[in-house]
Amino acid sequence: MAVLKIGVFTVCLLYFGPVFAIEDYCSSNTYSTNETHMQFTKEPSSEEFAIAGKFKGLHCCAKGYRSIEWYKDGKPYPWPLMVSQLILYPESANQTVYTQSVTEADAGNYTCVLKNDSIAHSHTIQLKVFEKIPDDPKITYVSQDSRVRLGQNLRLFCEAFAGRVDLPDAHNEVVWRKSGHNGTLDDEPRVRQEKISREDGQTFGTYLIIDNLRREDYGEYICKITKPGKSIEQRVYVAEKSEVKYLNPNPVPVTKLILCMSAIFFLCLAAVILNLQYGLPLRVRFKDSFGIVEENDGKANDVLILYSSKDSEIALGVLMPTLQTKFNYKCVSREFPLNLNYWFGELQDEALKSRRIIALLSPPVLNDTWTTAGIYQAIKQLQALGPKLICVTLKELPKCENETKNSQGETLSSLTRTINVIVWERAKDDKFWLALRLRLPPKRRNDRLVECRNQSQGINDSRLTSDSDESFENFV
Repeated sequence: MAVLKIGVFTVCLLYFGPVFAIEDYCSSNTYSTNETHMQFTKEPSSEEFAIAGKFKGLHCCAKGYRSIEWYKDGKPYPWPLMVSQLILYPESANQTVYTQSVTEADAGNYTCVLKNDSIAHSHTIQLKVFEKIPDDPKITYVSQDSRVRLGQNLRLFCEAFAGRVDLPDAHNEVVWRKSGHNGTLDDEPRVRQEKISREDGQTFGTYLIIDNLRREDYGEYICKITKPGKSIEQRVYVAEKSEVKYLNPNPVPVTKLILCMSAIFFLCLAAVILNLQYGLPLRVRFKDSFGIVEENDGKANDVLILYSSKDSEIALGVLMPTLQTKFNYKCVSREFPLNLNYWFGELQDEALKSRRIIALLSPPVLNDTWTTAGIYQAIKQLQALGPKLICVTLKELPKCENETKNSQGETLSSLTRTINVIVWERAKDDKFWLALRLRLPPKRRNDRLVECRNQSQGINDSRLTSDSDESFENFV
């Protein structure tokens, strides 16, 4: 009976021994830190290796997290058997997934995602499964080159996978040495090497820990990984991290700040003044010089001018001749129908043939009722004719604090902010023509031909302008 118990215990130890070992894996050889925020507590390997049929565990050692989620090739845990046989080890607070007998189908990319209330960290481990022990040791982790200040502690780690060696006089080993240093490194108490192994010795490594770093400790360190008949070396360079010193750590250049702020203020002021003075003419010239010419679009006219019978002198005596003779636009005109409800039906055909619609709005258009409700209804009728509408008002739009809203909450003020509305003020005639031209199609003009034509028609243009001015003043 005693022999049977010993045999059962031995079998259990051989089968479950690696499982018992992974319970303490994330609690040993951890970083010595007093910080409490979420972070990894051991060097996370980016590659792991295993022999088919053997035990294998993957670890994501951390602290300060609220949850850990595992994924294999993007698929969240738990995994079907055909995806992976690895399962969570709850005694390690889900920091470990493992299997008693790994298969080639278990190979792939395993990602652990740490989360707390505000942030998330992730780390991916690539698992490779071999049918037999590889000839060369496979590195799972080597510390990177680092910079450390004098007096601080140095921690280097080197780990590899080489399978289990069953020879009585041979073993796997990782040893650190310093380049140019004779003898062993751990010949004084502040320097030590701590050897570790896991998964029944298949994966093995060594920590090099140096307390209270001295200047002579800087240099190149060599990690030598040895298995029977094969060895490889990895080199890590440790340099001094120096503090940047300033003659004045907190300089406040008051004079420079005042000069810079003054320069920025005057530049902004100059930019505002130049924009007010020359911004509109420059934009018009840029539009005419570089804007896309609207041709071959099936439109017969550049501009359709809509007006009331009482505004005909302004529309046909000033607006239309100026656009045709001075700015070379092809224009047609139509009177507004008497009934506002018929505007869309009767004006739609002409609107479809024109690139822009200029609607001359004044009180006579609305039967001398210049109210927000009437203007809103008129603009909505015109807006249905096409998206390129320009409303030219001969009188300031009425202002009302409590405007009536439609079912969508739209008012006249909100409507005029979405379309082109230009007020034609006689005192600002030049600004009006520039604002109007900015909204019209670009025109490439031969300045010499235009100048010659203007000279040949100077008398007629002067008389037209004089008559137009008189008509406009009479209207006002």
